Amino acid sequence: MEKTKKGLLEMLGATFIWGSTPLMSIYSSLPSGVFVFFRVLFAFPFILYFAVRKSGIREFLKLRPFWPLLISGIALSVNWIFFFWAFNYADVATVVTIYYAGPIISLILAGVFLKESLNRFIIFSAVLAFAGVIISSGGVNFSKGAVIALFAAISYGALGFFSKIATMHHRAAAVTAWQIIVSVFITAPFLFVSRWEFSVTSLLIAFITGVVHTALALFLWYDALNYIKVSIASVLQYLDIVFAMILAYVFLGQIPYINQLTGAVLIISAGVVSSLHEIKCYNKTKNGN
Repeated sequence: MEKTKKGLLEMLGATFIWGSTPLMSIYSSLPSGVFVFFRVLFAFPFILYFAVRKSGIREFLKLRPFWPLLISGIALSVNWIFFFWAFNYADVATVVTIYYAGPIISLILAGVFLKESLNRFIIFSAVLAFAGVIISSGGVNFSKGAVIALFAAISYGALGFFSKIATMHHRAAAVTAWQIIVSVFITAPFLFVSRWEFSVTSLLIAFITGVVHTALALFLWYDALNYIKVSIASVLQYLDIVFAMILAYVFLGQIPYINQLTGAVLIISAGVVSSLHEIKCYNKTKNGN
């Protein structure tokens, strides 16, 4: 019971931390590409240490095949760049709600390209998520921020898809570390093509985001999985949306509209349905049923 409580607290801590990430991006005042660069740069040594400790140096350096590590790292970079860029044009509630259609997109990609089952549960989840995106964005006339958030969701889906392929050949912790390494190189050019000013405050915020919102949150997530079921974790991850909305209201005065709340409920429901069904199918396969 105590271990389960520890796992739940760690998972809640991780989702709360991730829910506060939009605030860090906004307060940093850095262009999204620059913000992502410093985030992954500061997170890199901690995640590298965690990955090597988890899998061993020999396993970490076993790179074949490398292409899923490379492409998933690129997807991670693009995903975060679009995500933080969207906050320049839309409020937090709109962006995070649309963004979390990403896991559903990942399941659809897996069904199409990996021949995984596209059953009625996945299709139902996709319809719910699509309806949530439409409602959250205010209808079919997407704002610029909603469009950028949609690209973030699509790249989030691609990240999940290629991460799934990568974990077929490599340990999950090693995959995460290599994605961070690739992201450092992908986002480095933004230091020279973006207009930004050096600020101790901005870099301090980026440092905290790298160490706390990336490295620490990932550690809490992985450690929590030792104590609670994956199905519970899959459901709790959608608390990111709730925490993000609450924090945006408290610190930015952004009150979510009814359409945003409705869209959030639909997308969270879609994520919960698809996650629970995926875990159920995995358990059946594992048990040979």
